[in-house]
Order: sequence, then C-alpha cells, then structure tokens
Amino acid sequence: MRVLQIKCPRCQQPIYSKTKDLAFYCPHCRTMHVRDGGVHIIDFDIAEFNVNAPQDRVYMPFWRLFSTVRIDQSQVAGGTLFKLGRLLKGTANGGNLFIYVPAWHTEVQEFKRWAMDMTESQPMYSLGTDFANVERLPTAVTREEAMRMADFVIVTMEAERPGTLQYLRYSLQVHDARLVYLPFVRGPGGVTPGF
Repeated sequence: MRVLQIKCPRCQQPIYSKTKDLAFYCPHCRTMHVRDGGVHIIDFDIAEFNVNAPQDRVYMPFWRLFSTVRIDQSQVAGGTLFKLGRLLKGTANGGNLFIYVPAWHTEVQEFKRWAMDMTESQPMYSLGTDFANVERLPTAVTREEAMRMADFVIVTMEAERPGTLQYLRYSLQVHDARLVYLPFVRGPGGVTPGF
C-alpha cells in the first residue's frame, strides 16, 4: 500500500487523517475537498450544535441535493401522493426539494431511515465555522453516487406506505450538491440530532 501526503489544494498545508475518508478538511484555510479520481474543492456546511447538547458529539455527513421533482403521472390508491405532495415547494405537479443522502458507510435500512427522516423533516440549523475538535464520520459516498441515490429516496418515500402507491412516473433534476455535516449526540439508543 502506498501512503501519500495529502495537502490542501488551496493553501498547500498538510492534512492529517487517521481514517479512510473521501472528504478532507483543512483547518488552516477552512477548505473542504474530495478525492474521487481527482482533487475537487467542494461546497460544504458545518451545522452548529445546540448549546444544550450533551458532550458525546459527532458530525454525520449528508449530501444535500437541491432538486426539482416533476410528477408526470401517478396512480395512488385512496388519495394523493402522501409525502411528496407535502414537501414539494411549487405547483401540484412538481417543485423544488432538498433531498438528504447519508454520506457515511451504513446499512440499507439505516440509510433509508436517515434519508427519509432528514428529507421529510428538512433540518434547520445555524452555520458553524469549523468542527471544533468534534469527531466527524468519514464520507464514503461520492457526489455522483448521492445524485444517483436521490431517485431511490424519492421512490422509497412514497413506497413506504404499503398498498398506496401503484404507479409513479416522474423526472428528477439535481441542481446543486453540498456536503452538510449535521451534529448528532451519541446515547444508549443510538444517535439523535444535536441541532
């Protein structure tokens, strides 16, 4: 195995990491870049912890995809599109939506839960300036993978109501992808939001 010295593409300062991560943060100039076949500086947000959040803290990375969803045709037994209809900002046939895709390595069931929870609840947070020595989970999902997974999130949101969704034809366009580090607190039952 070859070990490479990672340097910030903006300020050339060395970056040290003990974990395998696609995203590298430079605390010197506060630049985030990914290495996914090339070196690309990316847009990112670090959400602040609630001042009352307990101390066992961790940042979990999500790709926040600003998207437009257009419903071309749907057939739903007993009503209308349940979740999409409430979330889309626009007309009855479509609109804009932030889709949250978990960016760390996780099992499928946990991925579905976090993607749907964050997309449905649209987290509100204040922006922080750095990670303040709080652990962050490594990013394992590329921007392109997250954009492909957005379709999975949209269909899963509606299909989770058994026997309701019978047919859905739609188009999805992702306009912007931003890596967002959301604050969570570890507890006996797992992690809970800390924002």
